[in-house]
Amino acid sequence: MSICSEISLLHVPHWNSAYSVFNDDDDKDSVLLFPELLFSPLSKSLVIKTSDSCDVVSVGEYKVKASLSSTLQSIFDKYGDITSNSKLQSLSTRIYHLETLAEVVIELQSTPLRRLSETRAIEILAIVNDIETAKIRVGWLRSVLEEVLEATRYFDRREMAVMEKKACEHGLLLAKQEMEVSLKKLAEKEKEMNEFRERLMETTGKLGSLEMKRTCLDKRFVFLRSKVEKFQDQSVFNDVL
Repeated sequence: MSICSEISLLHVPHWNSAYSVFNDDDDKDSVLLFPELLFSPLSKSLVIKTSDSCDVVSVGEYKVKASLSSTLQSIFDKYGDITSNSKLQSLSTRIYHLETLAEVVIELQSTPLRRLSETRAIEILAIVNDIETAKIRVGWLRSVLEEVLEATRYFDRREMAVMEKKACEHGLLLAKQEMEVSLKKLAEKEKEMNEFRERLMETTGKLGSLEMKRTCLDKRFVFLRSKVEKFQDQSVFNDVL
């Protein structure tokens, strides 16, 4: 996936659409360093994908490495001869700058945003700025790189925010599940309480009835006792004779 497409997916600042022209699938043979980049900050070694071939091919009036030709041709097709206003008199120097530019583009093509450090983005932007000082028209790439640099600064924070958001969502899910369990238990408890209240009311009613019955029985007992007490354990004729 190119940096351009990855940034789009991650919702960081969108890149200039001009960058989309550099999406060829060049050979992916090996990773090399370019020791010929000797001067500041162009001296920063560029890790790029290239082939083992040292062949050169023509792109316009320039003979460049075959591994870089398709990228340069894409640039020329879209932006024309970007060296037309250059103050560089030496053809070889122009070629050097064009090849450096192509190497930068290829590196950007092959580097996902998550693997592009802020330091490296600053280095690449410095290289492009140096190329621009030679009046080679690379403003279209510089504007992209400025957004890339901003994206690298926010990428780690975005990743942390994503992790925090996931943790928050997980916690929210657990809390909702816990609440559902609690509400279910509460509903069960409320059902038990309603059943208990019904039993309590039933028992209270039964108790009231029994108390009323006991009161009636007490009165009846008193009445009956008064009728038979004086004859208790005595002959009923004791007072007759």
